[in-house]
Amino acid sequence: MIEAPDIAQLAAKIGTKSSVLTATLASYNEGAKEGRDGEFGRGSTVYQRHLGDIGHKPNPCLAPILRAPFFATRIYPADLGTAIGVKVDAQARVLREDGTPIAGLYACGNDMGAIMNGNYPAPGIMLGPALVFGYIAARHLAEGAVTAVGAAMESVRLS
Repeated sequence: MIEAPDIAQLAAKIGTKSSVLTATLASYNEGAKEGRDGEFGRGSTVYQRHLGDIGHKPNPCLAPILRAPFFATRIYPADLGTAIGVKVDAQARVLREDGTPIAGLYACGNDMGAIMNGNYPAPGIMLGPALVFGYIAARHLAEGAVTAVGAAMESVRLS
């Protein structure tokens, strides 16, 4: 954790412009007072609110940041916790923006959009859906292979 007694010093410590951090904090605080998070939507779902401080209003997940000391921490991207992946259909086929499947492309687990609608309630939450949609994808591929082999055999038999 990086700590500073004011926003200007925190900005200097993390290598950003004081004006940018001050503006970001002002924008966040304005939304937090009204119970909204325009950047990330924190507290915008019943699930998120359930995890917040139920006694805090108007949004149990937000509060203005007003008192020193102020803190920052580095956040590094990682592959754990992915909850919003590509859209798939009931056969685990990856869908284009228009909703049509991409032939031969399947997804499951953290690569597909989470069935929890973008939430990640606990480690391992995608293991069940990964197994189920992996199985569904394999079955769909196998059924296609059986159909293709059957068609090829029929074509040879008729020749």
